[in-house]
Amino acid sequence: MLVALLSAAVIVTTGCATSKMSSAPMASQVKHSVSVIALAPGGGLLTDAVGIELANRGFTIIDPSSTSSMMVRLNLDEIEISRPEGLAKLKDQGIDAFLIVRAAGGYDQQPQSASVRMNSTHNGKLLAGITWQNGYGGMAGSPADRIMRKGLSESAIATALSERVK
Repeated sequence: MLVALLSAAVIVTTGCATSKMSSAPMASQVKHSVSVIALAPGGGLLTDAVGIELANRGFTIIDPSSTSSMMVRLNLDEIEISRPEGLAKLKDQGIDAFLIVRAAGGYDQQPQSASVRMNSTHNGKLLAGITWQNGYGGMAGSPADRIMRKGLSESAIATALSERVK
């Protein structure tokens, strides 16, 4: 009986995992205020969700479609916009930071993992770098798995970002 209980405890504790987040170490404190953040195009629903959550925390957000229009107007492509010259052009438009969000979807239309990078338009330095992985529990689609997995707004990415730049 004791062996069965111990075996069940091992299976339960190792068969589930909460979502995980890690952050890049801060090289130095932010030397300028960050209030206007442009979202990179092509990040999908997670980019939109992070943008909404950042807006709820008081940041002014330039949505991906507006950023895309600005890139066309400034004659920048997706590679050039991340370079110092491209970031300087964004700064001239009143933008303090450029946020890139990339996500991989899971089986249930929830994000499985994401990487997020926020760069200063003032000096090009990394303001915040975050990786996030969704939780899991038991077999994919099981009740335990549905309980452990987080949705877009529950991922806490925006919280970690705002703590880094405020």
